[in-house]
Amino acid sequence: MDLFSVLQTYRDILIVIAATLSILAYIAYTNWDAVSLWWKGFKYHNFLFSKLRSLAKNPDTAGRWFHSETVVCQDYGELYSQIHKDGDYYESSKKYLSIVGESGRKPLGTLLMLGLFAVLVLEAWGFSYTMAGFIDLSASENTRVTMTWIVAIAFAVILAFLTHMMGHELYRNGILGRIRNNWQVDDTESRPRTLDDIDFDYEIDNFTDENGPKYKQRLNRLDVNSPRKKHTFTIGALVAIIAIGIIITFVRVKTLEVAQTQDAMCQPSSATSNAALTSLDDLYSSTPPPPLESQKVSAEAVGKGESEICQATKEGSWATFGMLAILFIVLQAFATWVSFKFGFVGKHSKSAWKNTHKFNTKNQYEAAMDAKSKRISQRAQKTLGDLQSRMAKVLIDSTMNSSVSDLLKKASDRTFLRYVEQESEQSLSSRNRQTQTMLEREREHSDIISKSTSQVTADEFKAVSSNSRIEQPTDEEIESQILTETKEQSLSDEELEKQILAEAQAKKQETPEEQRARVLEKLKAEGKL
Repeated sequence: MDLFSVLQTYRDILIVIAATLSILAYIAYTNWDAVSLWWKGFKYHNFLFSKLRSLAKNPDTAGRWFHSETVVCQDYGELYSQIHKDGDYYESSKKYLSIVGESGRKPLGTLLMLGLFAVLVLEAWGFSYTMAGFIDLSASENTRVTMTWIVAIAFAVILAFLTHMMGHELYRNGILGRIRNNWQVDDTESRPRTLDDIDFDYEIDNFTDENGPKYKQRLNRLDVNSPRKKHTFTIGALVAIIAIGIIITFVRVKTLEVAQTQDAMCQPSSATSNAALTSLDDLYSSTPPPPLESQKVSAEAVGKGESEICQATKEGSWATFGMLAILFIVLQAFATWVSFKFGFVGKHSKSAWKNTHKFNTKNQYEAAMDAKSKRISQRAQKTLGDLQSRMAKVLIDSTMNSSVSDLLKKASDRTFLRYVEQESEQSLSSRNRQTQTMLEREREHSDIISKSTSQVTADEFKAVSSNSRIEQPTDEEIESQILTETKEQSLSDEELEKQILAEAQAKKQETPEEQRARVLEKLKAEGKL
């Protein structure tokens, strides 16, 4: 029995199984947090391969905790940290969506995606049925139907993927275009030199770049490698859609030609040959046949009617092919529009949307998160308590280590929430140490830069001072120059001259203009001018 026979025989059963699995997958996807929590409990508490059974036999310690206890706490703590968020995280999620520009967007829902895929499958089934006849000319009708479904699903998957990627690419290119336009009209002195320098991945609650331009903040949070537009999927999808449309129309035309070739009415000589044939009744009838002219007129009328029927069939088929081609293009455009209007391009926009779309206020979010985190902590504490009870029964008589015995006696002090608190304190201290180390490195770097700058400035000042002493004229030269210009002589005041010279000696450096003005004042005071 070949594959097609098996699929045809068990087709109804396979359809029911596929539909059931699809429904279960959808339910699990929409309630993934509850499913994850149930699966963790199933791993630890099932009676066949319970994980608690193996963990209870491990006496290894990690500080003030058993290694087995930390395994349980870490396993539940991963899910607890994802749920246990405060109201500030809700506000950060809304701000994140606002920066990316996706506050009003929604993801492509599962029901919408399945509905669109079903429409694509039905649309592809029509031309796949036509193509199936050429895949295997000797195939039966059941085999042809089975091949039609396989080809239709394959076409639907390819077209759904290409149109989705094209719509997403067009949406992303639109955002990148707005970012580049804002960058170009920004102040040339304060804007970034280039947009190619994309910063590291900013988490939802990380706004350390809030002092930068808005378009740069948006670019830092996009799921792109570079700010350049790409048209790979757009070109590929258009080429595929045009190629598929042309090929399908060609196959339909050839199918029409085959049908008309097999129809005797549409053969040019069929009317004449049919008119020339006579029945046995006509041969043995005593009634004389009609005149040849009447037979010729009748044959021409029949041939004309049959040719008009074939021509109308051909023209109607061409009109149908054109309408199907238009429908095919419109459906692909609709699939592209859906992908353009739904979905996110921000790295964490979908997570931020999940944190905000069900809650109108910050208090609603906090209440919901508290309820979920409380349920997780209760499940985790129950699992941890079961583990501690098992370890007390297994290790109390087999261990000779006093530290293990002390930990077994103080099991009530080690709770899941206590473990989460310790992890939070360690994480906070680690971040503080990293921040302090970074600040110290920046301070050391700043000190090195300032010292080198001070050294260079001192050396330049010395060089300038020495050059100025070499090139700058003396007081006597300027004094004689002024006296020569005025051509006037007068008596000197020796005491005033000594005082002015003492002030000149006290000055370390002065410009040539200041020196000339000082000597001029001295000469006026001496009465020489």
